[in-house]
Amino acid sequence: MALKSRPGNTSRRSKPAESARRARVRDAQITMITPSVTNPTSFACSLPASMKERTQAMYTAGMIGGASTGGVTTHTELGLKVTDFFDYQVLDPGASGVVQPVTNYLWSVDQNLFENGTSSLPFTDNERTFCRPRKLEVYVLPVKGFAIESGSTPSPNESNAEGMYTVQAQVPGCSTLASGTTGTPVRALAADTQVTNILPQVDTFWKKVLSCDLQKTFQSGVMRPYFDTTGVDVSSMCLFQMSIVDSTSGSTYFRTGTQEAPLSIRVKVVVHVDQPIATIQNAKLAVFRNESFLFPTTAQNGASYPGTTESYVQTDLQKVNNYSR
Repeated sequence: MALKSRPGNTSRRSKPAESARRARVRDAQITMITPSVTNPTSFACSLPASMKERTQAMYTAGMIGGASTGGVTTHTELGLKVTDFFDYQVLDPGASGVVQPVTNYLWSVDQNLFENGTSSLPFTDNERTFCRPRKLEVYVLPVKGFAIESGSTPSPNESNAEGMYTVQAQVPGCSTLASGTTGTPVRALAADTQVTNILPQVDTFWKKVLSCDLQKTFQSGVMRPYFDTTGVDVSSMCLFQMSIVDSTSGSTYFRTGTQEAPLSIRVKVVVHVDQPIATIQNAKLAVFRNESFLFPTTAQNGASYPGTTESYVQTDLQKVNNYSR
């Protein structure tokens, strides 16, 4: 009578499992790896493709500018989120009564948000970096839901029509610096657009009116961001333009329908920027010599402690800490 074998108690391994185990053993049986004399990143021994790639990557990282050798000390680009607030207004005292319905928001790429060391050589102008905007979001605050002004028509809490408005927002782009041979500035063309109707709210909250990934918008090379062409600040990049209009007519929005009414709508701008760490950095430090371990800043017989001064250092970002929270 034949005996049935229990599952899991078989004395023999299945052929696929045994083959896989032997393959792993073969891959692990490596006694020595030597780089080629002519090419230090190529290996003379025969390795499986996956293990050869991993070994070569580890060897390259350790030999060429790896952290273990101290060869590279600055190479990081910081991803920062910058938040700004401003008031959208259409009346400009210098415009002789002409309404200014378009607001242009510009960002200088010639800046270093961690600027330091500009007081003396070798730091002068070496802190300048290309502070590149990568993404942006724009928000506005709705107005109150009902008319609450005294003597308003209609009476309070009977109409919210004036509280609705429309935001037209766009990211401008262009193809050249100048148009033709006359030297006239090139016109900005809408590259990324968004139209948002803002409804009146009793419980006010931020309403997003524009979101743009500038990396994707300008990655094709067909168009470029719009920079100042007047010569005032050629490094200023126009991130977006916006205009607030009446939702029923498309004309300039005024809170009470008249130009004389003061219009002020709070706008929130969030810009995500890539900030390179400048190659020239400094820190305030001092190296002071005296005769005693007891008083680190007291001179016994030598020169007095001069205080810290700006000194050249090499800086890189390691990680973000929140130890104080």
